[in-house]
Amino acid sequence: MKQAGEIAKYVGLLDLLQDQQRGNEVELAFLARQLVQVTLPHSDPGDVPVWTRRNGDLTLIMTRADIDGDGNLIGYPFGSLPRLLLYWINSEAVRTKSRRLELGRNLSQFMSELGLNPRNGRGERSDAKRLQGQMLRLFSASIRFRRTTEVANGDIRERMRNVPIIEESELWWNPKHSRQGYLWDSWIELSESFYNTITAIPVPLNMRVLRALKRSPLALDLFAWVSYRSWTVTRHKAPQEVSWKLLHAQLGADYTELRNFKLKASAALRKIVIFQPEFRVSLSGTGVQIRPCAPVIEAKPLYL
Repeated sequence: MKQAGEIAKYVGLLDLLQDQQRGNEVELAFLARQLVQVTLPHSDPGDVPVWTRRNGDLTLIMTRADIDGDGNLIGYPFGSLPRLLLYWINSEAVRTKSRRLELGRNLSQFMSELGLNPRNGRGERSDAKRLQGQMLRLFSASIRFRRTTEVANGDIRERMRNVPIIEESELWWNPKHSRQGYLWDSWIELSESFYNTITAIPVPLNMRVLRALKRSPLALDLFAWVSYRSWTVTRHKAPQEVSWKLLHAQLGADYTELRNFKLKASAALRKIVIFQPEFRVSLSGTGVQIRPCAPVIEAKPLYL
């Protein structure tokens, strides 16, 4: 089984490189800049009243809903699935230019493109069941962005923006007839503030690389981060180095030891460069350097 998995991995890599050599159009996904800068938890934060992640002057503040319809506590969204959901939400909002998004056919197609199956049964570890749980957590969470800026004479200015993800939704879950469409006729309507946030200047990402990284929340975060940083350093024609300590504070708060984060992040970054060879990323004992590179994304979205 392990050998088969390794073969599949390299077949996927070969397909990606061949497509690039032939000049095929890149399949696109999108993610808001704010969600590149400050990310969701990698693992379940547990029973905490508020969860925060800070990057420089920007802080993500997230609180969870109290209970679901059965009186059970709803936790925080965490791991790969809510990240993949946010990619879909952001991409679909950019494509349709609408706050109302149809989940049934479109989300199922998107998850299938990533190698996940939202119609594969009722077991607790099935993609369908995990998707249902993380959708409930993500759509029930309350999100705020706080930006703190130091102005003249040492004064501090704080700007706060509440961005609930959805304003209204209707979700149909029918595990007894999952093959007929697990989310058929389901829809969500994004809140105006969230819609405006994610469609303002979203970061374009290579969908095929997301497929390769879909099981690792850290790798997904690092891929979005490198994509955004590569664009900024190329635009300014100047390399940029970020220390492991700063990168840990931004993306690795779930790793208590810096050394452990450095090992995991280094492995993920090496994989990212294999799948997106245009990136010019150097790793050292002190940090990560991003250098200007050839344009990575010059294409229209194909998967939607």
